[in-house]
Amino acid sequence: MQIFTLNYSDDVCNTYIIDDEKGKAALVDPGYGDSNAISEFLKKRSLSLESILITHGHFDHIRGLTLVLKDFPDAKVYIHENEVDFLSNPRLNCSYMDRDIKPVVLDVHPIKINDGDQISILGLETVVIHTPFHTHGSTCYYFPSLSIIFTGDTLFMNAIGRSDLPTGSPRSIISSLAKFKVLPPNTKVYPGHGISTNIERELKYNTFLAKEYIPNGK
Repeated sequence: MQIFTLNYSDDVCNTYIIDDEKGKAALVDPGYGDSNAISEFLKKRSLSLESILITHGHFDHIRGLTLVLKDFPDAKVYIHENEVDFLSNPRLNCSYMDRDIKPVVLDVHPIKINDGDQISILGLETVVIHTPFHTHGSTCYYFPSLSIIFTGDTLFMNAIGRSDLPTGSPRSIISSLAKFKVLPPNTKVYPGHGISTNIERELKYNTFLAKEYIPNGK
């Protein structure tokens, strides 16, 4: 397995591609908007896209979904059941806040998932970990056999996501972050923004994972 970070900047989410090195791929958070970069990357490597994993429904994580599905219509889209409405609601996905882009309204019919579900991605067991607070359907995807987790805007290096956008809730922060503490320390973390880290490092240096942390509004 190879994992590629297709785009990385301070303004756009990280889009990850998992290459099984057998001709198939999975995609996490297609953040590109009107760019064909995702499809071009997949085609250049002769990859067939099997699955698309959405960590949450904010526009910067879903804008490229329509273009990707145009080229790979058979790809299965997974999203938490609480986030489905974000795909077609510009207020929920916050695209109405950005004057430089068109409101994001997607006509997509995803597979709804929930906490604890075990799905097969590229033939690998993938555990759905529901971590609400950034949004009420924020989801992380944990691959035990690869010791990796995709955390969206829930967990970053030395930080966590904000909780003041639609459906966000600081009251859910502690219970959501507790789910990371039981993962193996060597689990590599691929966040929605910024560089990768691991659970051991975050338990040591991330203030928000400290036992004494009390969020505002708790």
